[in-house]
Amino acid sequence: MSCPGGKRDNPGENARSGILMLGGVTLLDVSTEGSYRPPSDVNETSEGVSIRMEVPGVSVRHVQVVVRGARIEVSGEKRPDQAGCDASYLCMERTFGKFCRVFEISGSVNLSEMTAGLKGGVLTLFVPKVSERRGREQRVRIDVEDES
Repeated sequence: MSCPGGKRDNPGENARSGILMLGGVTLLDVSTEGSYRPPSDVNETSEGVSIRMEVPGVSVRHVQVVVRGARIEVSGEKRPDQAGCDASYLCMERTFGKFCRVFEISGSVNLSEMTAGLKGGVLTLFVPKVSERRGREQRVRIDVEDES
């Protein structure tokens, strides 16, 4: 699964277009299907940029992290439980669907050294700082930690 290209609008329209700029990081919300948009925290330290995204109930098989130039694209799908498929819902408050979040990082970071981990329903990406960026595409492996 790949994210569609993020739409760029002028800065005055950021709130409507799903673009959020945080220091040297731009977050583009380019979800095209479903209503599930994993909430994310982005912070920067002297060592690098950390992105934490809540994806509870999402299997690592259904998440993909891809780097394209200065962009980190996180896509996946939160699927409903298969148990009770023949049941009628009396109340359904959880959201499901495909998602795609794009983080564009400007500044001196080394995307080729990015790490990813999934633990307790939180996907954590860490991009260390360096003096140069490279413009190539790479796939990032997600490590799963046993929660027991």
